[in-house]
Amino acid sequence: MWQQQLVKQISERLPAGAALEVVGSTRDEGTVDGWSDLDLHLRLPQDFKLVELLAGSHLWAAELTQTAEGQVVRAVLADGRRVDLLVETGCLVLPSLPPDNDVRFLAALAATKIGRHDRLIGLHLLLELLQACLIQAMLLPDRDEGTHIHRTGSSLDRLADDVARIAQLPLDTAGRPNVVERTVNLYGQWRSHLEPGYEPDWSGLAAVVTRGFERP
Repeated sequence: MWQQQLVKQISERLPAGAALEVVGSTRDEGTVDGWSDLDLHLRLPQDFKLVELLAGSHLWAAELTQTAEGQVVRAVLADGRRVDLLVETGCLVLPSLPPDNDVRFLAALAATKIGRHDRLIGLHLLLELLQACLIQAMLLPDRDEGTHIHRTGSSLDRLADDVARIAQLPLDTAGRPNVVERTVNLYGQWRSHLEPGYEPDWSGLAAVVTRGFERP
């Protein structure tokens, strides 16, 4: 189990005075599968860099929120491992995230839910991804025509059909490219048209899916 190995590595990197607790499925090996993440609670004596905590692991996407319990960092590593950290005291400092970080994180989560056959939440997340695609598509005629007012639509309304076709695909992550990968590929294609310097990278998503179908 990679979770146990990573717990050991993180423990060795923590500063003096820090405390770590493993929670979630990692405490029960019988419930761990290829889609499982690592859940940790941390208490830090001072702010600490996430890249130092996960040294040797490239961060592909992350979500940062603040709750009554503390800071919540949900990280997706480039090799498909996922780590959720609740920092009860102190703070983890995140590096600069990619411009499409929100889409990356959403895609990894959607693939995990669909892979686990959690169809309701999986579809909800997939629809968010499809909406992100439509936003990119709507920006294209704005750019071409110099206005966001289109009383009768535009020639690019045909792009809606591309999104509709994906929405009709089976909720499955086994095939390649699967429904989530098809969605982000479309997103990357359209965003590249809007931002010439934008380079999509879905390698972390592919790693999440590949790991999901492997034995733990």
